Amino acid sequence: MSATEMGRGTWDMGHELLQLKTKQVIGILENLPRVIVAFSGGVDSTLLLSLALEACGLSHVLAVTADSPSLSRRDLEDARRIAREVQARHLVVDTHELDDPAYQSNAPDRCYLCKRTLFVELEELAQRFDVPAVLYGAIGEDALAERPGQRAAAERGVRAPLQEAGFEKWEVRKLARERGLSNWDKPQDACLSSRVPHGEVVTREKLRRIEIAEEELVSLGFRQVRVRYIGGHARIEVGADEVFRFTDAALRRTIAQRFLALGFSSVGVDRRGYRPGSANRVSAGERLLVTGDR
Repeated sequence: MSATEMGRGTWDMGHELLQLKTKQVIGILENLPRVIVAFSGGVDSTLLLSLALEACGLSHVLAVTADSPSLSRRDLEDARRIAREVQARHLVVDTHELDDPAYQSNAPDRCYLCKRTLFVELEELAQRFDVPAVLYGAIGEDALAERPGQRAAAERGVRAPLQEAGFEKWEVRKLARERGLSNWDKPQDACLSSRVPHGEVVTREKLRRIEIAEEELVSLGFRQVRVRYIGGHARIEVGADEVFRFTDAALRRTIAQRFLALGFSSVGVDRRGYRPGSANRVSAGERLLVTGDR
């Protein structure tokens, strides 16, 4: 067998497996007459919403987005736009996790508290509208990681059909692209509170400062962005393929000046690029940016 034939065989097997997983998700959804989908606007929840609309029908699916200071305005508008694109009924509800002192204290279970708040809210909506199932977009890989939100989902009986079918991230993106979903390649994201290391208090002021700082980076053409808020210091993380841009001294000065004007005490860039969960890790690859760029 030639290398080309072997490659084609591998592709065919992957395609068939993806089809089988998709059919499994559709089968799960077809047995749920009405559903609420926790909809963040990310690719995972968008794919789940798209499949639910196909399996259950437009009138039997409600997409719900939780709005709070930990959600950026850009992500909220993305969720609204994508819901319109897939013609989903969409409801935005205010959640108040930031009013919880336990959430503010930012212990390692912060994500659990956030997801619990969300799922309780969705459970109440489900009861009000007589909807038998609440779904969210966890995938197969999430089951292998430390995901406090999964504990909250299990406690509230919230299902994750993509995870039940064993979807991996690349499969989610591939199927989302095939289905014409505009955010199929949207960079991985998380709530703004994830930028604050555990043990440092989360406040509205910090979250707003982080949001504005990240928007500054987006306005400069960066795509994957994180601004870690560490005791007043801003550590910038961008995509590994974007780090090279910080060799530009003028760009470094511009970013440093804008961040210091926002109230950060100092600014640095992680030369290793974005790493999930790195707010809670020391970065050995950080380079400080200062006004004048000495």
